[in-house]
Amino acid sequence: MERDIVIAGYAGERGAICAAAARLEELRRRFRADYAAQLLQGAAPKSKEILERLRAAGIAAEEYRVAGEGGVLAELYRMTRERRAGLRLWLKRIPLRQDTTELCELYGLNPYRLYSDCVILVTESGMRLAEIVATMGIPAACVGYLTDGLDKLIVDKEETEYLNRPEVDELFKLVPDAIF
Repeated sequence: MERDIVIAGYAGERGAICAAAARLEELRRRFRADYAAQLLQGAAPKSKEILERLRAAGIAAEEYRVAGEGGVLAELYRMTRERRAGLRLWLKRIPLRQDTTELCELYGLNPYRLYSDCVILVTESGMRLAEIVATMGIPAACVGYLTDGLDKLIVDKEETEYLNRPEVDELFKLVPDAIF
């Protein structure tokens, strides 16, 4: 049953943009004005455009899913539950913008549990698919694979860790009234 998991687009990017917009004045005081403005700009195509471009290029995957509220970890958890499958995940391979990482560190947010607009693909040949997608100008990486069994493991931390049930989206920590 092993199937590779590819993420196309940046995890947490949409949530980081929303968080930056909500805290823009504070960010302008903390950083250069041009850097604060840059935090409001998306760097990767959004899920709708990614899906259109993949289909137009004839790129097939066994499954396409959009990570949204709760981030990529929430969507991976939902996917594995629906499939009654396990997961081996390399968290550090998931595409992230540097400024998303910096914003999350500043506010104590988990970028992998932050509102996203990237695409999760399930395929037999994840490394190859990630390379093809990357040549289309879309950030992409093979981040893990589905397994038989039910264990959902994050394997690239100091100690192997289980992927837990989805939590409330990290964006709500900064923007309690956020609407997706």
